[in-house]
Amino acid sequence: MQRLLVFFLTVTALGLSSLHAQFQYVLYDTDGIPPSVYAARRDSVVKKLGTTSVLAVVAADVRNRENDVDHEYRQDSDLLYLTGYPDPGATLLIVPAGIEIDGTKHTSVLFTRERRREQEQWTGLVMGPAEATKVLGIMARPVSELKATLEKVLASADSLVVPSLPTVMLPLPLGAAPVTAVKELTKHLASAYPNLKVKTSFPRLAAMREVKDTAEIRLLRKAIAISIEGHLAAIKKAKPGSYEYQVEADIEHGFKHHGAEDVGYPSIVGSKYNACILHYTTNRRKTNPGDLILADCGAEYHGYTADITRTFPVSGRYTKEQRTLYDVVLEAQDSGIAAAKVGAPFNAMHGAAKSVITRRLTELGIVKDAAEVSKYFMHGTSHYLGLDVHDPGTYGPLRPGVVVTVEPGIYIAEDSPCDRKWWNIGIRIEDDILVTEQGPENMSVALPRAAAEIEALMHAQP
Repeated sequence: MQRLLVFFLTVTALGLSSLHAQFQYVLYDTDGIPPSVYAARRDSVVKKLGTTSVLAVVAADVRNRENDVDHEYRQDSDLLYLTGYPDPGATLLIVPAGIEIDGTKHTSVLFTRERRREQEQWTGLVMGPAEATKVLGIMARPVSELKATLEKVLASADSLVVPSLPTVMLPLPLGAAPVTAVKELTKHLASAYPNLKVKTSFPRLAAMREVKDTAEIRLLRKAIAISIEGHLAAIKKAKPGSYEYQVEADIEHGFKHHGAEDVGYPSIVGSKYNACILHYTTNRRKTNPGDLILADCGAEYHGYTADITRTFPVSGRYTKEQRTLYDVVLEAQDSGIAAAKVGAPFNAMHGAAKSVITRRLTELGIVKDAAEVSKYFMHGTSHYLGLDVHDPGTYGPLRPGVVVTVEPGIYIAEDSPCDRKWWNIGIRIEDDILVTEQGPENMSVALPRAAAEIEALMHAQP
């Protein structure tokens, strides 16, 4: 995603009541995805749609944080994938039969809000139709024309595909039934277009996003490289008495310092028993000597996110029990990575990793049989990675260009039915793997994984 920032602002000397300004865009980040790539993706969608179908991709909603303050905006991933458009209030229409504008038919048209200088003075610049056409290489029109255009194209269409809705369900307070967006959309359109089929998924777009092109792999490598810098900084600085939030701060400082726009998901930094909570994000506990810290954190760069986890000893050395289980998880991860081959079923990575953990936990006497393993390894080993940390895909056989995580773990909470020496040990090791014809490539290999390497990193002189 290209970032468009204010370059020049002039203000008359007449005061705020008669404010006039001139804004000019400058591309500070020039390593985004080229317009030609977005155009090729849209052309591919056109070929996958029926000739009498219409695809509508709607921008993400602005989410309120509290009172008059909103969360920082993040665009819908499908709209990013097909256009690169970064701002709210937009809708992309893809119509194989074409939309006629000024005597020319266009199969793709992006409808955006028009620029309002008085609003931009407060909340920053947005990309209007003219800027979208110039910068993104797509025919763009004011969103005020969307309704009439949609009515025209739907009059001769038999299906409307809306692959993602900004708000799927709106819970209502005081026990009222929630409002379901799909139901309301279908009801609204059925009255005006009784023969129109409304579909709220488009598996072919998910299949496109599953396989990354060269531009996406380039941006993923950047997000991963930035993430590695953040993890390295935190591992080197951690010491007994550090708060989880301080470790989180060291990681996220590394992200921002090296150019990430955001985190790809809320950072998970759990120590001791908190490491056994899979999506723990409170990050407030003070560490003690002997604790493990599980840090699952990834940077987002131009919309693409890394997803990396390391588990390290706050004192700089793993205890005997921690090292034993760490090596089990590492062996399981090695097996999972090796299974990420072209043509392998998607669950091959999980099967390989779980087989190792089952065998080793049985040998250690922590479990008696395979049925008990889910007490300590309760999640899948892999998911797709891209614009979303859990990217869409077909979950079919692995193809070249697919990027997946491999992230086995063992989590033994207090009071687990095993020897108490294993209690409060939570370990996950996660890396980002590119599937290639030559075999799996660990894209995050530059971040140490082996226990001895992590210990050496923690004891290295600054």
